Amino acid sequence: MDVATEVHGDALIHRVSGRIDTGTAADAERKLTAEVRQGRRVVLDMSQVAYVSSAGLRVVLMAAKLAKANRGALSLFGLQPTVREVFTMSGFDKVVTIRDDEASALAAVAG
Repeated sequence: MDVATEVHGDALIHRVSGRIDTGTAADAERKLTAEVRQGRRVVLDMSQVAYVSSAGLRVVLMAAKLAKANRGALSLFGLQPTVREVFTMSGFDKVVTIRDDEASALAAVAG
């Protein structure tokens, strides 16, 4: 799993690629929750994520909870169909803000 970060106005876009699973969850947690712990507005570009396991879902859920607790915001976009299915089947699509494209994901976290 790799993460490239871009600043977009007052938001950060983390462009995530690879797999978020048991082997990468600790690294993903470190990279994907640091800014939301500080109350930042963060968008996750998941378009290059091929697989998310339950450990990966936990990381995303933790990031969403931290964002809310710290008055930040988190949204995701670009989920591949198989990844989207994992979020839907687990009910995480009801807990985490998921949008179809970058512009609407950025709008969802706008202050």
